[in-house]
Amino acid sequence: MSKRDAILKTAARLFAVQGFDGTTTIQIAREAGVTEPLIYYHFKGKDDLFTHIIAATFSEYFSRIDDLEQNPDSPFGQIQKLIELQYDIAEEMPNEVQLIANTCPTRLNDPEDICAGNVKKYRSRLLGYLTRSISEGVRSGEFDQVPIEETAILIISVMNGTVRYRRMNPDPEKNLRDAAVEFCRRSLMKASTQGS
Repeated sequence: MSKRDAILKTAARLFAVQGFDGTTTIQIAREAGVTEPLIYYHFKGKDDLFTHIIAATFSEYFSRIDDLEQNPDSPFGQIQKLIELQYDIAEEMPNEVQLIANTCPTRLNDPEDICAGNVKKYRSRLLGYLTRSISEGVRSGEFDQVPIEETAILIISVMNGTVRYRRMNPDPEKNLRDAAVEFCRRSLMKASTQGS
């Protein structure tokens, strides 16, 4: 791992655990095994570090959404893959996801903030992806008739809520990923197609 990457990973962990305001560049440097001037060589400061972490995390997420959209599946398969993606990102980037969950809500009122634009895009991408998948499933007869947008919002809430719950209550015995998929399957699919 490069020193720049070590700085970013360490900053993400410390920001997630201690909060942005509770973390100093001196502490980041010490824990990343670099000097503080090296941080300023790569980044303008703590705000710039935060911006890079948020931008990279959302970029990775949106890239994976693009991959899902490029490889269509059955309507329910599309929804299942999105749920699995949500959990994969949370497991692969736990500090970054926690940082976004803890920090971004307080920044949403500032349209210039890195969080505001990315959270708006996140909501729009998920809502669009899910409404297309649900509409296709209803049209094809795979799904029961459901209110499309409201159901999409509920699925987003289930995904976000179970990821947040899992982060705060890490119990390896509880498989919330599969439970969320099964909950959505039972909620959407016609009884005659649920075993497919």
